[in-house]
Amino acid sequence: MKSCRFWRVASPPFGRGVAQPKTGHSSCHGRRDEGFTLVELLIVVTIVPIIIGALATGLLAMFTLQSSVSSRLSNTGEAQVVAANFRIDVQSAAYVTTDPGSTPQCGTGNQLLGLEWNPAPGGGFQTIVSYVSVPVVSGGTTTYSLVRMYCTGGSLTPVSSTTISSNLVSSQPPPTVTCSASAASCNSAGAWITTQSVTGVSFQVQQPETGPNGGTGKGVCSSGLYCYTLAAVPAMSATAGSSGGPINVNTTAGCGFASPGTGTFASSLCLVDFSGLTGNNMIAARQGCLQFAVPLPGNSTLYFCIGITGGTVAPYALPTWTQSFLGNTLNGVPFYTGIPGQAALYQNGAGNNGGTTVITLSNITVVGPTGTPATGWQIVGVDAESSDNGESITFTSDKPLYLIPNTPTSPVGNAYNSGANIVPQSVLTPGNGATTIVFNGQSTSGQKTGTGMVEATTPTTFKATMVGAGLEGMSFGLMF
Repeated sequence: MKSCRFWRVASPPFGRGVAQPKTGHSSCHGRRDEGFTLVELLIVVTIVPIIIGALATGLLAMFTLQSSVSSRLSNTGEAQVVAANFRIDVQSAAYVTTDPGSTPQCGTGNQLLGLEWNPAPGGGFQTIVSYVSVPVVSGGTTTYSLVRMYCTGGSLTPVSSTTISSNLVSSQPPPTVTCSASAASCNSAGAWITTQSVTGVSFQVQQPETGPNGGTGKGVCSSGLYCYTLAAVPAMSATAGSSGGPINVNTTAGCGFASPGTGTFASSLCLVDFSGLTGNNMIAARQGCLQFAVPLPGNSTLYFCIGITGGTVAPYALPTWTQSFLGNTLNGVPFYTGIPGQAALYQNGAGNNGGTTVITLSNITVVGPTGTPATGWQIVGVDAESSDNGESITFTSDKPLYLIPNTPTSPVGNAYNSGANIVPQSVLTPGNGATTIVFNGQSTSGQKTGTGMVEATTPTTFKATMVGAGLEGMSFGLMF
């Protein structure tokens, strides 16, 4: 370290110019060693607490904001999960209820929303989904969760139980179901209502932002609550724009009866109108399955899934051509004439060659206006063209098929070689049935005086295989 000495010039009597050591002026050029003044200390003592206080306040505000942001992010994430499930479930539903006491219910809990779809072979529905509020007790604290219960195969025991929101107010209201003006009921206590008349389902979910008490305004969207509203439209009542695609789409205008007196069962046979089976709906049917929901008289509904393979077909009005029997008049006598809409699926292959087309109805069921499966109905299949040489139409079902006579005295008129080309021949005897009946065409020229008609009681599957050297057509219907 550099050593510094301090000097001052002495005055007499020591004599002029004599240097004497004294602490004072430094021969070094360094900084003076000085302390704080009283004013400086007072300033520091006054300002430092102010700065520390401001920093502490900012830290506390940041920690509080972090908790609020964390809660909001958690609620937002749960909202996305609820929305993802809710929209798909509502789109798929055939029936809906918001009554907590309505049955069937999947699982347990306070049911806020019930949905069901996919008709079951024995009646009812294969899929039931319930959105329920479930209390969760931890120590002395009770919170509420929104749980999606999923049941399938006719069982009311959930296959899966998924908590899609762990933060729900205890007084969460059920969704609001809106119906068309023509609907007989909507939001009825204890009732399941068909989604054919439902124009929207709106679900306002209310979540506390801070803890189980929900802050102020519990039960309403106000301070202390994070609220969001979900909205969806059932595909069965939706337009293509709102449903987003053919998911369980109602693709038919219903079914139609023939004019009174034009056939033995003119007042009880309702043939399905396939007018809506075009465009994207036909593409969906060609890819495996398109769900049909057919409104019936008395507010019942016929459900089935249609799949089409092989040669192309299109909806067509009856009669399909001048020499067919169904929908035509022979010698002044009409045969099931006046059926509205496009009640036939008619081959339209290039070069007037239909090839082979297989049309399959599966998951067939009829549900009454209160959601109760109907009984005693029959599915009917009809040859809607004129089967000639090299042509045939085959009906197959999981229940026995029986021939429906065209008239009390004539099973099929001169069609299929007056019945000789029907396999098996045993079905020509009343009371005899078979799960497969084949109608082989023949070369008789001119208009046929009969056609093939079969029925099966409460089948779950029903299939028509058309082989057209020219073009073939068929119709499906329901017998009451």
